[in-house]
Amino acid sequence: MTELLPRDHLIVALPSKGRLGEAADQFFARAGLQIYKPNQRAYTATIPSLPAAEVVYQRPRDIVSKVAEGLADIGATGLDNVMEYGEDSADILVIDRLGFGRCELLLAVPDSWIDVVSIADLADLSLRGQGRGAQLRIATKYSNLVKSFLYRQGISHFLLVHAEGAMEAAPRMGYADMIADLSETGTTLRENHLRPIDGGVIIASEAVLIANRRTLRQSPEKLETLREMLELIEAHRRARHYVSLRANIAGDSVADVQGRILANPALSGSKGPGVVAVASPPGATKRWFETTLLVQSNLIHKTMQHLRDLGGTDIIVTRPNYVFDEKSETYDRFERLLQSNERPSF
Repeated sequence: MTELLPRDHLIVALPSKGRLGEAADQFFARAGLQIYKPNQRAYTATIPSLPAAEVVYQRPRDIVSKVAEGLADIGATGLDNVMEYGEDSADILVIDRLGFGRCELLLAVPDSWIDVVSIADLADLSLRGQGRGAQLRIATKYSNLVKSFLYRQGISHFLLVHAEGAMEAAPRMGYADMIADLSETGTTLRENHLRPIDGGVIIASEAVLIANRRTLRQSPEKLETLREMLELIEAHRRARHYVSLRANIAGDSVADVQGRILANPALSGSKGPGVVAVASPPGATKRWFETTLLVQSNLIHKTMQHLRDLGGTDIIVTRPNYVFDEKSETYDRFERLLQSNERPSF
C-alpha cells in the first residue's frame, strides 16, 4: 500500500525538470534548504534542515493546479503559469517573486513581415484580413493571456492555435502565421527567422512562490514551517548585499573608539559599530578594542579605509550567510494576505 505524505507536513511542489527545475533546487540549496532526493528519478524528496516539509516534483504548469486543489500547500513555478492557469482560483496566493527564471511572453512574427513592426501594425493586419475573410492565426499555449492581451489592444479578429513546444516552427510548417511564446534572450526566435514586435510583450515572467490560502489557514503547523522557510530565504537574500568587517583599533575607551567611527555615519555600519575591549597582554603600551560593522557590499573598501584611517589593523572581511531583520517582511506581508478575503492579484 502506498504511504501517503504526512497531513501536518508542508507539501512543497517544485518543477520536475528543465532549467526552471534546476534553478529552483539551487535557489533552495543556497538558502540552506538543500533538497535530498533518494535517486534522480524520484518524484518526492525531503529537506533535512526542515523536517516538517515534503517536496513533490511536478510539471511547472501542473504545480498551479496542485496548489489550487490543495494537494500541495506551496509551489514554485513561473508567473506565466500562474496567470494562465490560476486566474480562476480564489485560493492561490503569490507569496513572493524569487528572482530567477526571468523571461517574457511575447508576440513574434516572421522576419519576412517587413511592414509589421509594432502592435499597431498587427492590429491593421488583422483588420485587413477580416475584410477579406482571413483570420490571423497565432500558435501559443497561453490562450487566456494572449486573448486578453489582444482584446486590450483592440485586436479581435484572430484564431489561437494551441501548440506545445517547438512552436517557433509553426509559421514555416504552415499551421500558424505567428507565435506567442516565452523568450529569455531572443536567440531561438532569431535562429528560426522570427522577431518580436514593439509593444508585443504580454507579461514579464519569473519564478514565483505560490500558496493555497485554504490549506494554510487550517494548519498552524504548516504555517510555522512556512514561516521558517521564508525567514531563511529572506535572510539569505538580504545577506547577499552585506559584508561584516572586523578590526582592532587602539583607543582610550569604548566610547572613544565608538565616537571616532561614528564621526563618519555613512561608513559606521548598518546600525552602528559594535565595540568591545581586547584583553591586551601584560606590558602592552596601547589599549586595543575590537569593532564589528555590518556594511553594504559596495562600501567594503571605503569602510576599510575609514577604519584604517582611525588606526585600525587586522581588518577581516566576511560574507554572512544570513542577515535577519527584526521581523520577516515576506512572511508578514503573506500573513496579512492570507487572513484577508481579497481576491488574489497576480
